[in-house]
Amino acid sequence: MSIEQTLMNFPLRRENPLDPPSEYARLRENEPVSKVRLPDGSTCWIVTRFDDARTVLTDKRFSADSRKPGFPILMPHRHLMQKVRMMNRLDLPEHTAYRRLFVKPFTSRSIENMRPAIQRHVDALLDDLVKQAPPLDLVTNFSLPVPARVICDMLGVPYDDQGFLQKFSQVLTNRTTQVDEVKGALDALFDYVDRRLLEEERSPGDGLLGKLVANNAETQALTHDELVATVVVLLVDGYETTSNMITLGVLMLFQYPDQMAELQANPKLVPSAVAEMLRYLSISDIGVARVADEDVELGGALIKAGEGVMTLIAAANHDDSAYPEATKFDVTRNPRNHLTFGHGIHQCLGQHLVTIELEVAFGTLIDRLPSLRPAVPFDEIAFKHDAGLYGVWDLPVTW
Repeated sequence: MSIEQTLMNFPLRRENPLDPPSEYARLRENEPVSKVRLPDGSTCWIVTRFDDARTVLTDKRFSADSRKPGFPILMPHRHLMQKVRMMNRLDLPEHTAYRRLFVKPFTSRSIENMRPAIQRHVDALLDDLVKQAPPLDLVTNFSLPVPARVICDMLGVPYDDQGFLQKFSQVLTNRTTQVDEVKGALDALFDYVDRRLLEEERSPGDGLLGKLVANNAETQALTHDELVATVVVLLVDGYETTSNMITLGVLMLFQYPDQMAELQANPKLVPSAVAEMLRYLSISDIGVARVADEDVELGGALIKAGEGVMTLIAAANHDDSAYPEATKFDVTRNPRNHLTFGHGIHQCLGQHLVTIELEVAFGTLIDRLPSLRPAVPFDEIAFKHDAGLYGVWDLPVTW
């Protein structure tokens, strides 16, 4: 039997839904850069150590261009996203023009100015939630509408559109969704953003879309279609990340009541707890793919030009060399250099927005609903094992 026939199938399933697959620890220790087989039968390398992951994400010998031969595609329908060039799939120097267009609206100062508005949304949603009789689903009543309202605010689009955005972003991030469903969702999203941008071109508003249209008109950095595609990515990735993290973070605190008590006793620890949740849960574990442009030696392996590479964020974030006792969930840790938002030139533009949304959501939940608890046993909770961004489908809670 050849080596190719004995390769491990990837992705791996989390045995404990809140922990990375146990195999990651063995690989990190013995085979930090190893070859696996993907669902479509192709092969690629996976990287499990923190320092090696940072190398892949910053070394110019690894390309983010998904159109290149050998680029690993985990979601079979992902090729449909490549209708036009998008910022997260560009290398230097092309990436720079895209990035400059989006940097100013996403600076930490600009996003911090949104905190009062985010707080108002969270307060309003909790006002509605506590008027209802428990138990109820935290996902539909809180986790989903928080980022949906914030992104509508930021883009300058009506709140009535949030249901549309929720529906199609969930279709796009599920690995088992059929290709025709994905194509339909993508066409609808592209059409929606296209119409919104055309409206902004005719009459620019004060939201992010208006600013992007104005900036692009001045710089001519992107075509209209390229701007549409990039906004679609921002919508899907930013919305899903925040929604899933709110639900998983709450569930994490349910599972670690000592950490919940620590937060309730010292609310100033909320920013640290959010950073630790992002590190520990690593919901975008398998989303960072690259392809080698030339031969590279890494972690004792030779990655040849044209071979795909995936950095396993959950494995890297649980590396003891980066975080002592990395398998321990500790809300006082404050791991600011975690890789959940990536690293290098492609580091997530929306990281400040996601972080502040989570800080406001958790800080307010802990303050207003100190008796919040699950309404079903842990083993009855449905986790998103087949989604591109890990999470929970629903979470019944009571108080």
